[in-house]
Amino acid sequence: MALSSNMSFSTGFNRPYIIDNFKKTALKRSVGFNQVAIRYESTSEKSQQSRLEKTSDKPQKITKKGSVKEVLELLKLLRNEWKILAFATSCLIISSSVSMLFPSIMGKIIDTAKIEETDTLGAIGSPLSDSIQILSYQVPTNVFYGSLICIFAVGSVANFGRIVLLRKVGERIMARLRVDIERNIFLQSSKFWDKYKTGDLISRLVNDSTIVTRSVTQNVSDGLRSTISGIVGLTMMLAISAKLTGYMLLIFPVLAFIALVFGRRVKKVSKEIQTQLGALTKISEEQFNFVKTIQSFNNEGYEVSKFKKEVTKLYKLSVHEGRLNGYFYSANGFIGNTFLIYLLSVGVWMVRQGDLTLGELSSYLMYTIYSASSVYSLSNFYSELMKGVGASERVFELLKLQPDIDPHAGKKASADGDIVFKDIDFHYPTRKNHQVFNKLNLTLKKGDHVCLVGPSGCGKSTVTQLLLRYYEPNSGKIIVNGNDITELSLANFREQVGIVQQEPMLFSGTLRENITYGKRDASESDRAKVCQLANCSSFIDNFPDKLNTIIGPKGAQLSGGQKQRIALARTLLLGSKVSECVIDHLKDLELVGDDGEILLGPNILVLDEATSALDAHSEEAIKKTLELRHQAGLTTISIAHRLSTIQTSNRVIVFSQHGVIVADGDFSDMIKDKQSELNKLLNKSPKGDNTEAELNEEEADTVEGKTVTGELDSV
Repeated sequence: MALSSNMSFSTGFNRPYIIDNFKKTALKRSVGFNQVAIRYESTSEKSQQSRLEKTSDKPQKITKKGSVKEVLELLKLLRNEWKILAFATSCLIISSSVSMLFPSIMGKIIDTAKIEETDTLGAIGSPLSDSIQILSYQVPTNVFYGSLICIFAVGSVANFGRIVLLRKVGERIMARLRVDIERNIFLQSSKFWDKYKTGDLISRLVNDSTIVTRSVTQNVSDGLRSTISGIVGLTMMLAISAKLTGYMLLIFPVLAFIALVFGRRVKKVSKEIQTQLGALTKISEEQFNFVKTIQSFNNEGYEVSKFKKEVTKLYKLSVHEGRLNGYFYSANGFIGNTFLIYLLSVGVWMVRQGDLTLGELSSYLMYTIYSASSVYSLSNFYSELMKGVGASERVFELLKLQPDIDPHAGKKASADGDIVFKDIDFHYPTRKNHQVFNKLNLTLKKGDHVCLVGPSGCGKSTVTQLLLRYYEPNSGKIIVNGNDITELSLANFREQVGIVQQEPMLFSGTLRENITYGKRDASESDRAKVCQLANCSSFIDNFPDKLNTIIGPKGAQLSGGQKQRIALARTLLLGSKVSECVIDHLKDLELVGDDGEILLGPNILVLDEATSALDAHSEEAIKKTLELRHQAGLTTISIAHRLSTIQTSNRVIVFSQHGVIVADGDFSDMIKDKQSELNKLLNKSPKGDNTEAELNEEEADTVEGKTVTGELDSV
């Protein structure tokens, strides 16, 4: 009996797993991944970045579990879809049962090949049996074939239902899994972002979740279908010939052992492949984000070699997995085909002895192939399930992460008051040997415009990160308006704090979408007011599409100064509630929005080098806006490098290199004193402090009442 290619034991199973469709398009680092709350952008010390690059590459330790527990945890993803799955399973049972009827039907038809005297001629002139024996009944031929058409139609409908329902379940599980991962990621503190790379998170969110979903939907369906086919096939084989079936069962333990050994190995390799995919995504994501820097240093070849190194690792792992598949399927194919020939020989001998008819032998061989295919499918099911388990460890690791701070826990209170840092000790989680603050005590009065200056790495930005609770101090308290911020609702507190960075993160949408990002229901009049206050109305009006102008990823179509002004307008639109007397005092300026809030930003505004890219005219306009905030009793905290920015504040706090406050007072008083810490910082001090901007004595004498500019890159 010749076997066609689609009947071979190895056909359909020699499919080594290949990592495909890896998209070499730029994966853009979403601003949402750098924010915990919708209105705020995470900040970090520049000197911290290089160390984070090293620490975040270290893989997280994952607790080892038994395979049974891991599989059960994986199958829990199906618990919310049990109704649809039950219906899909019913369709699966029906379609599988119809498929398993075919060998028996084929045998019955073959047994009608012997021409009897009572046979009649069919439509094409060939002899046609009047009836076909089904069990102990003689069924008329026309009824037999008519029933087959109906049965096959029911099987086709059931198969259609199975495919559609399982696809629906799979897509729903995948969507829910991805949303849950992203929701949990957004709740994590900055320690999480110090540890994980964006590219690896994207890989887990997209690639790993796809493998996990496929393993518990389509793969489980295939496994269940193979189980049903195997049980039905084995039952029918026993009914046809228990003797032949006894011979055939000898091969099952061998195949099961091979599948078990292979499944364990493929689980390990699959996890390594997913990890390497994450590493590859990290590399490409970083390279695409810094393509201009790479080009400016002519390092394209170097970056390609780094990428090639990671691709080579992935290639070797994939080839290793393909080799394992090759060993498995080739061995099984050889064993299965050899044993099939042996069964065929025994079956022919039994036909000659009269123990079997030719049709029964044909049916038996078909059931043998079906059952063997089911065994191989179950082996494939197990290996695919192990791949899903390997990927699920990376996915569940993110799902099980608990946020350091519940953003909605705690009381809601106003932040319109003094800010007190009391006995603050702090070091970054990834730099425990470097103490940033040691017993820091600092009080910021309500309505002050405070400027923090100091050498690079002295902790200026750390002050704002602790205030926004991106990090928690190791000891000490931060009190805002008389309330310990650890007792406040983080979400409510951050609604009253805004931040504008030196490199503001803008979305790749329109100007309108970016300006109204923190207040999407803002009116056009409110939007126009904040654009005037941020001095961005003029350049917006020069664009042909005005507010509907697409600004590209991260605002690539805008200049640095334009991006800073758009970010400032976005923060000013948040508004804040002030007393009636303040509104009356500023009513001529039309600063009150449609919702009754004053459009000068939230109660606390942090400007981290937010005006560093502005020209003199724009900076003067922003200075007037900040003066209005001071008049309204709103607190502003600036971190400045430029002298012209420092002098706009009514209070300057100077930090030493070791995070100690060495000067605190009025700018005019400090700049007049040649020996003040501010002047030592602005000029090259005897201790060797290195600054690029120098303020000569003449400028120092005349700075009061005049505009003095300078660059202090080390501040």
